[in-house]
Amino acid sequence: MGVKYKIVKFNINEFGIDIASLRKTFSFELLAWDNNDTKLSQLRFLMRKYPQDKQRILSEAQYYLDDISVPEYIEKCITGLSEKEKKAFYSYRPFRKRGISRFITEWVNHQWEVNVIELPALSSFTQDADHSTDLRKLVRRFPPMDSATSHSPELKQLIKRLVGVVCECEPHIKVRRIGVTCHQVSLIISQLERFVSNSPEGLHQDGSDYIVSALVIDKYNIDGGASKLYCTEKKEFIKSHILECGEGLLHVDKNSTIWHKVTPIKIKEPSLGDGYRNILGFDFNYI
Repeated sequence: MGVKYKIVKFNINEFGIDIASLRKTFSFELLAWDNNDTKLSQLRFLMRKYPQDKQRILSEAQYYLDDISVPEYIEKCITGLSEKEKKAFYSYRPFRKRGISRFITEWVNHQWEVNVIELPALSSFTQDADHSTDLRKLVRRFPPMDSATSHSPELKQLIKRLVGVVCECEPHIKVRRIGVTCHQVSLIISQLERFVSNSPEGLHQDGSDYIVSALVIDKYNIDGGASKLYCTEKKEFIKSHILECGEGLLHVDKNSTIWHKVTPIKIKEPSLGDGYRNILGFDFNYI
């Protein structure tokens, strides 16, 4: 593990944490489907179909995502689709399961303390937009991770070690409190799909001071899923790596020259059934 360009590829073995124990801690099968993905895919479909009306669609996008009712102009756009287009529009399905947890870490008596923030049934989450039509600026709502998982010693120990790495990357900043959001995500590909992606928005930033874009806990029967980092200063990709189980990538994000994405996954061997990539993501924000 080394720091270069404020980018750290790590293996949790270096933290004294065993991947088998983390797999026991996190139950990905019980996560709820992220139905935001269906609505966001449909909104992107409409904006591709009606590029001249992107701003009108965006003005109603939050109401559509909130599932209250179909807003007037979006309903008009859907009505204007051909039968073939309507079939494609309504064929979108969720492809991720997700839960989140939030923590406040504090430097107390020469060590990091990790305090769990208790979350409601659905927690609002949004990200900074990279451009005017970036749908990540919409408010999405996610269920919390399992309470026992959020309070587990294994997760708290992992957070302590990752916060320590963040501080190593910024030795000139005396950080005493850091807010942490943990995303537990299962990206699932079925036999019916050619590929699915954990970053359908493409190359982007998340809007946090530092992030772990992915820590792979488990994966099965997939190809792809390469983590790619792009440096706007160098105008080139400076890192591309397919993370194996137990490996993660931590890097600077907000107000930096580093942007990231992950390539889609596809089924490796059709005879083995569906595939998946189970990860943890982390957002770190100075308080």
